[in-house]
Amino acid sequence: MAKSIPSSGAGAVRIILKNKEAFHFDLRERKEENGKQSYLFDVYYENTTGTLNVLMDHDEPVIAALNLSLGKVITLSNDTNLKKLCVYCINQVNA
Repeated sequence: MAKSIPSSGAGAVRIILKNKEAFHFDLRERKEENGKQSYLFDVYYENTTGTLNVLMDHDEPVIAALNLSLGKVITLSNDTNLKKLCVYCINQVNA
């Protein structure tokens, strides 16, 4: 059983990356505009659900927000690991 995300949401992205087998996501929407692609995912991990919004420019996430049911919003500016999670999700969808 994978480690649960604490109710504070602290270290959520790091926990998800270390336990990818317990992390599931569904692509809800994909759009392309001016060479940039945006993605909206529904995400599920152990005790938490939420959404992941990503804007990619030249295969690089430039804007991203992980909104968790714990009331925590994680962005690229407050968690550097979010970039790795975005790239992982998009690579899985485009594989």
